[in-house]
Amino acid sequence: ATDEPRLREVFGEFGAVTDVFLPMERGTSRPRGFGFVTLATRSAAEAAISKMDQSQLDGRTIRVNESKPRGQGPADRAKGLGPGGIGGFNPSGREEVKLYVGNLSFETGEEAVRSLFEQYGQVTDCFLPTDRESGRVRGFAFVTMPAKDAEKACLSVNGIELEGRSLRVNEAQPKGMSGGGGSGGG
Repeated sequence: ATDEPRLREVFGEFGAVTDVFLPMERGTSRPRGFGFVTLATRSAAEAAISKMDQSQLDGRTIRVNESKPRGQGPADRAKGLGPGGIGGFNPSGREEVKLYVGNLSFETGEEAVRSLFEQYGQVTDCFLPTDRESGRVRGFAFVTMPAKDAEKACLSVNGIELEGRSLRVNEAQPKGMSGGGGSGGG
């Protein structure tokens, strides 16, 4: 059977494997036939998907794709290649976190964004930047929430559809913060 060390070996060819989760059948310790492999970078994950999908592994044809959160699925177990990858969520430990919400429809208004995120906690700020010339929204938003709620919202909302568009949600990167992270720890 294909096990965790085997998956780490195979996917390790594309980059650092940060997690492997193989769901087991209840009562038996037999794998359920699927698993989640988390790679440290999106580029490593994309390389693994393009090379491994529909390939043979231990005598079986495997499907490899990006794990998407199931609707409001169990965010605590959200694996896959989504937000919070390397360095963890909110590494500076701020009380509030600003989330970037991308791929919004130009018809989506502040109310729709705010009410979607309010399902996960208090929204202290919701801002949809507009185009200076036309005054139209630019297709993305910034939502500020208490850190714990923001992390839950980020994991749950990333990849779900709002008004026909699959949303991209991650922690907003502050503009021009002292040297742009060149000091990085490990």
